[in-house]
Amino acid sequence: MEPTLSSNSTCNKKNYVLLITFVFLFHLNINAQNESSPWQFFIGINAVDTFPTGISGSGDLFEEFLNFDHWNVTPYPSVLGVKKYIDAGFSFGTRLSVNKITAYGDQIASDNYYNVDGVISYNLRNIIKSKSFMPFLEIGGGYAIFDEQGAGYFNLGAGIEYWLGKNKKTGIILESLFKNTGETYGVKHFQHMLGVAFLFHMDSDFDGILDKKDKCPEIPGLAIFDGCPDTDGDGVQDNEDDCPEIPGLALLNGCPDTDGDGIRDSEDECPEIKGLLEFNGCPDRDGDGIRDSDDKCPELFGLIENDGCPKMTEQVKDRLKEIEQLILFETNKDTLTKQSLISLDEVYLILIQYPNIKVEIEGHTDGIGELDYNQTLSEKRAAAVLRYLTEKGIPVSRLKNASYGETRPIRSNQTSEGRRYNRRVQFNLDQ
Repeated sequence: MEPTLSSNSTCNKKNYVLLITFVFLFHLNINAQNESSPWQFFIGINAVDTFPTGISGSGDLFEEFLNFDHWNVTPYPSVLGVKKYIDAGFSFGTRLSVNKITAYGDQIASDNYYNVDGVISYNLRNIIKSKSFMPFLEIGGGYAIFDEQGAGYFNLGAGIEYWLGKNKKTGIILESLFKNTGETYGVKHFQHMLGVAFLFHMDSDFDGILDKKDKCPEIPGLAIFDGCPDTDGDGVQDNEDDCPEIPGLALLNGCPDTDGDGIRDSEDECPEIKGLLEFNGCPDRDGDGIRDSDDKCPELFGLIENDGCPKMTEQVKDRLKEIEQLILFETNKDTLTKQSLISLDEVYLILIQYPNIKVEIEGHTDGIGELDYNQTLSEKRAAAVLRYLTEKGIPVSRLKNASYGETRPIRSNQTSEGRRYNRRVQFNLDQ
């Protein structure tokens, strides 16, 4: 029978080596067991060795511990286990295994082996400080059947986990247990296990935060917000963000303020122009208390009763009257004198200062000549003044002409002095 045992042992060892090779080549990106990934599922092969146990007919404890000829190895998956991480490195679980006993030490046999264990594991990862290589210790109890004889066992063992991939959720586990019993029909033995473990976590939204610590367990989120999302990435979590899909400011509960005036865009009537709270975010550039959109002179400090424009003073009005006397034309022409151009430049400055003022430009002549001729001449003179002011930049909408020829003299046409004053332009203000 000895050759048969050697043949079976050689075959088992080959299968054992093949499985080791398969496990090391097997790689999935599926962290070592912890509170974020608490569930571990294990599948692998096992070997039962009764020789180095110190019982009658066998070797002393640990004698020929690595003599594979004494190992009863299953070449197929024969161990299933599941463990749940609790806290502080401790896990609890259960494990089922089967085997075919072909030898008790040097004694040939042909018995079935069935085993169920309850396990308590302690992972040494916090001592080793490694994310991949993690030794562990294990104690527990179980029930095993050799052939048809069953007994209870106390288990004590140790093992190594090696976790693969970036996320460390698939690992290789090698473990050895000594199973001791005080029952008459029990068989003290070592059980060695090698296999692959997979980790599963209770993280419903797969954001890396355990459901029990995730305030938004069904929506992927960020650790800084205890698992709740920040969709727009503005640093305000969605459930506290009044504008969760538009990046905004924490001071405005996550809503944007495009113009930076401290008023959220949704409440800002002028969201792209920096403004004032009293005007719902719209500006008042001249600071006269009238929002620019309602201010006819938004760049000049004005009066509310004058639609935001400054009111022309009596002094300025008197000056315009003086200027009227200085705007003169050559006889029988609509050509402005040089002095008249200087006076019109002053009119231009006044109109710029009071942009809401509209002006009617009246053209007049003296009494020399035919009535129709003088009417046409007065029209040309008024047009000449209007043209000069518009060319300087006054909008034509603020100006209009009126021509009266020789019909409205202000002095006597009997003297050259009187006629000079009658050849004039007059400004009528519409404020």
